Amino acid sequence: MEWFVDSTVDGKALDRFFTFMEDNKVEVHTMQIYRGERRLLRLAQEPYSCRDSREVYSLSKMFTSTVVGIAVGQGLLRVQDRLVDIFGREGASEKMSHITVRHLLSMNTGHDRCVIPEMIVAPDSAEAFFGVEPVYEPGTHFTYNTGASCMLVSVIEKVSGRDFFQYACENLFYPMGMTDISWRRCADGRCVGGAGLHVCSDDIVKLGQMYLSGGVYQGRRILSEAWIREASSYVSDNSGNGTPDWCSGYGYQLWINSRGGYRGDGAFGQLLVILPERDMFVAVQAFCADMQKEMDGVFGLLEAMDGGAGEGKVHAFPPLPEGGRLREIDRSYRLDENPMRFGSLWIRSGGDRVHLSFDDGRSIQTVEAKTGCWTVNQCDMRYVQPALGGHHPGEDRERLIMAVSCGEEEGKIVLLVRFRTSPHTQRWEIEAGGEGLRMSFAEPEGPEGECLTGR
Repeated sequence: MEWFVDSTVDGKALDRFFTFMEDNKVEVHTMQIYRGERRLLRLAQEPYSCRDSREVYSLSKMFTSTVVGIAVGQGLLRVQDRLVDIFGREGASEKMSHITVRHLLSMNTGHDRCVIPEMIVAPDSAEAFFGVEPVYEPGTHFTYNTGASCMLVSVIEKVSGRDFFQYACENLFYPMGMTDISWRRCADGRCVGGAGLHVCSDDIVKLGQMYLSGGVYQGRRILSEAWIREASSYVSDNSGNGTPDWCSGYGYQLWINSRGGYRGDGAFGQLLVILPERDMFVAVQAFCADMQKEMDGVFGLLEAMDGGAGEGKVHAFPPLPEGGRLREIDRSYRLDENPMRFGSLWIRSGGDRVHLSFDDGRSIQTVEAKTGCWTVNQCDMRYVQPALGGHHPGEDRERLIMAVSCGEEEGKIVLLVRFRTSPHTQRWEIEAGGEGLRMSFAEPEGPEGECLTGR
């Protein structure tokens, strides 16, 4: 179990934090807090782990910005450089010719929408970016635009002559001891940049340590202090962008917090909050719909956690409860055409266990579960795991780690699936009999997702 609480932390305040988060439907999967070099918290609610490499969505942008800062420090480019000069483009419109690297970093390209939908499926993502004309003069209008982050990938490849991921490995990941890393790619093979990074909580912590120490990690200079000051400063006015922590300013792929400091963040609750004035940082992996509530909870904990009064409780996500014996099934089904690309399914259930074997046309992927506990599975089933914005076209397989428990409800076999490679959870329901099969996949409290049918 991963549950470390420093003796200076008030355990009762931690309990109140978890109660607040649960009341506001924020699932905290992992959380780590440091003051200076001292670790105050390292928590993972079972069945999660701080060592699981998982999708962090737009927290990827903070890593991309870091790579750009490294390249600037090496003299490969300047933030004032124009895209048309970097890519040698002639005949661009006036607005397009004004876009600089700084505009990409600060979400100020002049576009009135995110252009990643065009870029991610294009034969050349950079060409797709140039194909979407800015509406506003660059530098005058904030639009959250993952396409701008993706364009930074092309910029780094152009000025370094290296694949972006290879450059990041040599200059960021390897020097900081990050090895369980992967990054989704667009159809043209380039990293998405603004999303798609898979990284574990322990490696996010390393990035937080480096930023908090002014660009140095374990005695090695990674980024310049000047870059961190510039990247974390108020560059773009996003005052019309919504809730307090999303309209207090934007730096270089970094949000300015309403209560001090700055952060990288990703959809559904992925956070790395840097608080230089407190000499602290907080790394959170979570699932939630309202990230402002999550931020409120984090800052509430920081205000109340000092004191060391009481030990507090160990928190965990419960599996489906143990119950009666599961219905005996031992049968395979030929599946109808489906978006998950499975051809057949073999179900074996009985007693307190379920085994599901899926044929994907190239291999058999098996998921096992037991009542009353979590069973960890590893398999390649990319079209099963939910994905914000759909699945990217640059890859067709993905290793998933799932913690699964099972039970039976109203004659249906039910599996609760917590993905440890993403923030998501699913509930699988199986109706299987002699006349056929129906298996549904849905996120809890959400609409039914994909469905498998067959005979």
